[in-house]
Formats: sequence, structure tokens, C-alpha cells
Amino acid sequence: MRVLLTRQPAQAGALEARLSGAVVGGEAVEVAFLPLVDFVLAGGAEADALGRMSMQLIAPGARGVLVVTSPNAVRALRGHDFGGVDEGVRAVATGPGTAHVLVAASPGIRVWTPPEDRSARGILAGMTGPTAAPEVVEGLWPPAAGHAVPIAWLPQSDLARPALADGLRAAGWDVRTAVAYRTVPYPGTPPWRRLLAEGEGSVAASDPVVAEACTAAPDAPVVTPAQLSEAEPGTVVLLTSSSSAEQFAERGLGPAAGERVRLLAIGEPTRATCARLGLPLAGTCATPDAAGVLAALAGLG
Repeated sequence: MRVLLTRQPAQAGALEARLSGAVVGGEAVEVAFLPLVDFVLAGGAEADALGRMSMQLIAPGARGVLVVTSPNAVRALRGHDFGGVDEGVRAVATGPGTAHVLVAASPGIRVWTPPEDRSARGILAGMTGPTAAPEVVEGLWPPAAGHAVPIAWLPQSDLARPALADGLRAAGWDVRTAVAYRTVPYPGTPPWRRLLAEGEGSVAASDPVVAEACTAAPDAPVVTPAQLSEAEPGTVVLLTSSSSAEQFAERGLGPAAGERVRLLAIGEPTRATCARLGLPLAGTCATPDAAGVLAALAGLG
């Protein structure tokens, strides 16, 4: 069973490693790539805002919660002297992969991840309401009378949906957002601005935390959009984000879905985007990890 991930091999990490060679329905999983989206560092005023956020996080006496929904946000922060944070700063990450990159960038930081729903809903549940995680909110939220409003720093993609920031603000958090990176069609340009890009002078080449996550072999199989029409029937395309789904449709690949290839979406937002675009999904992965993908693959029959 061949599974094409819609991101570049330079982003390969635990997901690809755990999928490759796994057996589903008696078939070994072969992982390849169909790069559709890329990520570039923010510039100009956006970069300045991210730099200010980094300085706030590492300032002595800082208190609050750093919320990261992608490893790319951490990698972008590292370009602004982000490192060891004050012990008063806690962190929330959407999953273990993002948490791993964050801990590598700031050793000793306390990171909480949603136990099940690794989405904006899961983060909101951990930071607000009756199910809030004590390790995240204790002493911060809800603020006691006369105490400062708790800060939530949220570095994110330029395409990030407002639900998380709006939900935190509605619950009484002082949410400080900054564009950490931009999501663009693959390949991102100029090359030196790319996150997770291979090659001389790229972020991945110069950042050991990024390099640690770039575990794909140099000869990892890559399929171009033009080659998808020749894919072996039954090939599975894993849409890893709403941006990937949008690019899949924009590049005119929709007709291949359901004929030669089956589409799987990671998460509810990507599923909803596919529905809006009229892309026929064969299934949705409940969690953005190998276990979630393998469960969805098993459900294809």
C-alpha cells in the first residue's frame, strides 16, 4: 500500500518513520511524498512582532503560557534568539512531535499536550472551562481578583483560523498573536527563507533542531502533481492540512481522487475543507500521528 504525504521529504519525522513498513490488511505501507505546500519565514513587520514575542518569553520574571500548534512556529522563534524561558512560562503543544521540537529548543520547559483531541478544541479544553488542565492553568487562570490577566502567546501560520485565539480571549486570556511563518505553494521562495528546506543556507541546514526532524533519506520517493495521474490504483494521498487540500484542488488533481487514488484527511478542519472543495474523502484520521493514520488506512478495506 503506497501512501503519499502532501509535504516535502525534508519535513519527514516520526509520522513517516512509524508508517513506513507498518502492515495494514496484510500489506506493507510504503511512504512517498507529493509535495504541495511549503513554509517560509515571516518578514518585515511580522518578523519584528515575532522578535518582540521571543523577547517577552525569555524575559526574567515572564509568566504565562506559550501555545504552539506546529513545530514550524518553534523553528521560526529560534531565529529570534528564543531559547531558555523563565520558569514561570509554561507551554501547550498540539502533539508529541511539536512538544519534542519545543523542548529541544528550550530545555526544561513544561509542555502539556491534549490527551486525545489534538486540535484547537483540545487546547481550549485544556486551558478553559471545567476540564482545564491544572498543570497548565494553576495559579494563572481564572485570574484571582486584583491579579493580572494571564498571557497566552500564540505564534502561528498566516493562515491560522481564529477559533483558538478567539476562544482563549473569550475565556479571559490576554492572547498575544504573531505570524511566525507563511504557508505557500511548494516550493517556497526565496530558498533561504524556507523552513525545513534542504540545501546550503537553508533553515534546516543551519538549525540543529530542524535537522533532527529532517530524517527522510535523500532518495525518498517523490511524486510530482503531473505524475499523480499515473499512480498505481489504490494509492492513498494523505492530506496533512487544509492548505494541502486547497493546493490539491487548485492544481487540478481532483479528478484523480476516487479513480486512481483515495484521499485521507488529517483532522476535522482538513475534512471540512475537502467537503467545501468537493474532494471525495475515503476517510479522516482522528489524530495527526501514525496510530491515527494507520487506523484510517485499516478502515479503507
